Amino acid sequence: MPFIELPKGRAYYRHWPAAEPRAAVVFLHGFGEHTGVYHRYGFTLNAAGIDLWAVDQFGHGLSPGTRGDFGSIEDSSALAEALTDLAGRHGELPLIAQGHSFGSIVTLVRLLEQPDRYRAGVISGAPLVPIPAMLDNDTSLELDPGWLSDDPFYLDLMANDPLAFVDADGAALTRELDRAWDRFGFDLPKLTVPTLAVHGSADPIAQIGAVRAYAEQIDALELYEVPGGRHDILNDSPHREVAAAIIDFVQGKALGSA
Repeated sequence: MPFIELPKGRAYYRHWPAAEPRAAVVFLHGFGEHTGVYHRYGFTLNAAGIDLWAVDQFGHGLSPGTRGDFGSIEDSSALAEALTDLAGRHGELPLIAQGHSFGSIVTLVRLLEQPDRYRAGVISGAPLVPIPAMLDNDTSLELDPGWLSDDPFYLDLMANDPLAFVDADGAALTRELDRAWDRFGFDLPKLTVPTLAVHGSADPIAQIGAVRAYAEQIDALELYEVPGGRHDILNDSPHREVAAAIIDFVQGKALGSA
């Protein structure tokens, strides 16, 4: 099994290789997920000539840690950095940083801090402003699967996959989100890396209004809004449409072709 060796532990990763890759996506998942729930997305990218590299974040999947505890933003960033190094060893391909939910927060931090590291960025379900439910003194976090998706296949995965979950102590997650929210108001408008934000209009966890507002004021940030889409938009019913939009963006921004 492929693992990345880091001081915090051995993190499991997956690589979906395209037959003739023209670009590579380095992906960080969100709360309760793991890399295995993204195989449909990986195969779709492969068909368009794009490699997908994804890592089980700490506290998730086959990587070590307390259930649901990503550790710090820096811990997740270290995973993305190691995965980027791996992708870079497989040829001189344009690299795209991608993250979902908390993974999108880490991805944005990396794009702000290392604007020359990646050709472009993709974020989805990005919680760019405080989520009221996470500001409560009760740190237990339990998501309604219906908030995430209405795709039967994905909902079955979340219900029956032993590595997936919708509940955990959210104290550590809230702490790290607070750090990002404190920073984004000042720093996010400085984003220069072309970045696509894919977001469902009916996302009840990270509501689309904040993403829309940021996209209106940041030239580098483009919003692709999915009508009726929920939080796990890459695995929601319109996942084919979403993947196609991301592929179009990657081809235009990273490969210079429409």
